[in-house]
Amino acid sequence: MSAMGRNLTQQVWVESECRAEYSRLMKERPPPFSPPRFRYAWKLLQSFLAERKGQFDRAVQLLDEAGEIMPVRASDRVARAMLLLRAQNTREAHAAFAAQRDEFKDTDNPDLQYLRHFCTHQLSLLPPSSGQWSYEAKQAKGIGCRPSLKRRFPMVTVDEMHDAIQPRR
Repeated sequence: MSAMGRNLTQQVWVESECRAEYSRLMKERPPPFSPPRFRYAWKLLQSFLAERKGQFDRAVQLLDEAGEIMPVRASDRVARAMLLLRAQNTREAHAAFAAQRDEFKDTDNPDLQYLRHFCTHQLSLLPPSSGQWSYEAKQAKGIGCRPSLKRRFPMVTVDEMHDAIQPRR
């Protein structure tokens, strides 16, 4: 079998595996416009509002309650890790970022690739004097994921920081 044939076979296998995972998640989700979906959306909204008020522990609790109703999206799981970090639960945040980074490994989905780089970016910010965060930001900038994901989880490179510095006059 040629290299192109193997790549095509591997791609079809990965796509079928992703479809199987997606259908499994959809079976776990309640039907649209059902009471559980509304409770889930309400918990997410309450979590967002608690975060806006600076009540990060409460926001994590509400996000966990939403996860009990139905599976939480990948971006919301990363947001939960950010909430843990903002609530100064650094050990739990580190474990959550590491778990998400490992979960998103070897994916073809650009959104999950971006989230993987974001998790690695955040993990490299936790220890002092690590330059890995800038590399991850540069890698993530080239991924064609949803713009809303880039706005929700922004990353800045060293080059962008230097460009933002105004010269002295």
